[in-house]
Amino acid sequence: MSHSLHRAGLSQTLQDDWVILSIGAKGVNKDGSGPRLGRFLEIALRHRPVNWGDIRQGSCFSAAAEDLLAGVRDESVVHAVFSDKKSAAEFLDELRKADLGISVVVSGLFEGLLRAAECACLEPHTISASLGVHGRVDRLPPPEILDVTTMCGHGLVSPNLVRDVVRRIRLGGLTAEEAGRRLARPCVCGIFNPVRAARRLEMLAGRNQDADEGPRGAFSR
Repeated sequence: MSHSLHRAGLSQTLQDDWVILSIGAKGVNKDGSGPRLGRFLEIALRHRPVNWGDIRQGSCFSAAAEDLLAGVRDESVVHAVFSDKKSAAEFLDELRKADLGISVVVSGLFEGLLRAAECACLEPHTISASLGVHGRVDRLPPPEILDVTTMCGHGLVSPNLVRDVVRRIRLGGLTAEEAGRRLARPCVCGIFNPVRAARRLEMLAGRNQDADEGPRGAFSR
């Protein structure tokens, strides 16, 4: 199971959200996998990812690109996030041709993911589905906030930070694009999609503020 599996949102808001990651398998091909994982990132960069990184080091929003590439090791888990299916499919096609010999996990809506795999002449080995969140769901932030915070697989994007940047957008202190990039910084593994976040933040900022402050509003605490 991947930490990128539980991104929340309606299907229409997830059309342009693709996470592709790679990791060596312990006892199989992990030893000596560092150069191949580095090659994964080098190939990814040719296809305009909106975020990328290494869980050991951080993302392109928290570390310099040259340091990330130089620091890839056998223990790395490398990621690239795309905001359009065409770029994701082209990246997968080049990965297939490179034949790096390491596992690749792709997260996204099934229909689009399978089409992208078909375009790259690939057939998924295993398919996993999220069954949602169970338990005290009444203690979770509202769905509009979860759409943004669940794009960090380790829960490092705070709901209150989302509320804060939405207020700043409303006041004209931030653009939605700037806010999306700001929210990407705490996500050390690099799977946060700042482009999708900007769209969701812009929607939240454009909502009626009084309604948002109600007991069920996105900004209730």
